Amino acid sequence: KFKESAINLKKDMDITKLDQGLRFISSVGVTLNLEEKMQLSLALMKLQETTEMEEVLFWGKITGINKDYYIAIGLNYSGHYEFPFKKFFWANNSSYSFVQLPEVNEQHKVFADRAETLFTGDAEKIIEQLEKEGGEGEEGEAQPEEEQKKADADDLDYTSEEGEAEIPPKNFTELDRLAYVVRAIESDCSVVPEGAFKLTPSHEVRRNEGFKGLTACCLKELAKYQHFRNVQSTEKKEFIEKDDAIFYPNFLDTIDLDNPKGTWSVHLDSSKTIATIRSLLWPGFVGYHRANTCQFGSAYIGNGIKNKDLPFMLQLHQLIVQQIIL
Repeated sequence: KFKESAINLKKDMDITKLDQGLRFISSVGVTLNLEEKMQLSLALMKLQETTEMEEVLFWGKITGINKDYYIAIGLNYSGHYEFPFKKFFWANNSSYSFVQLPEVNEQHKVFADRAETLFTGDAEKIIEQLEKEGGEGEEGEAQPEEEQKKADADDLDYTSEEGEAEIPPKNFTELDRLAYVVRAIESDCSVVPEGAFKLTPSHEVRRNEGFKGLTACCLKELAKYQHFRNVQSTEKKEFIEKDDAIFYPNFLDTIDLDNPKGTWSVHLDSSKTIATIRSLLWPGFVGYHRANTCQFGSAYIGNGIKNKDLPFMLQLHQLIVQQIIL
């Protein structure tokens, strides 16, 4: 997203600030080459002109064996209660032409969760064959017309044991997996500094024009960074419903409460004024914030594979540290 700064970067990053935002996180190895920057700047500008989104931002890149996927995110704030509407778009490095990313199909959740191979770059590749192979017999010959009609009718008449209509199975493709992974990373990783967004009296989340940045002494405090998503904790859900919630900057979930503990790693540069926030759960996600300014942002550039061993790795690290102390 190159969720960029309240005034300078987040809104302009989609077109004019892409290179500037990448410079903040290039020190940790997350960047794009010159051709990608040029092509994406033009593609984002075109997307901004053709889509009805208030903001269009660069979200990140998921690398593939043959082709890479580039992701953009659109945001609409007006008329959305307590959180803006998000829409995702994807393109590859063949055309750099963004199209809308499909919604997540609940039928595919189990397949998406267990997929741990690298993306290939072929969006139409079938990962799991779930649809019935209609139209051909065992030897590849056309089915009789009556049998074909029966098969078509069966596809439209999926019912559960309780008699409720069910959605017919749909093949799980790499594009479906991409849609699932992008939204999972967005939910787990999207971070903004406290105060960058405000809750209006009409309970719309908006950019805070008065945001001046965190102070240098607060840059490494995880509690000063929030998830840019619908609130999920019970405490925050109750808090955001209150009338006086509009007077507080901490109305979103903070990342210091994420599980497992140790999911986030915060580092300061040599000047102690720029913080980079890295996710150990989704390696490749990096956010940043410059102290006492409205400059902040984030991007994911990685292979789209979740580090499911992180709880074990953190536990092992803790044991090693305890042994050293003893």
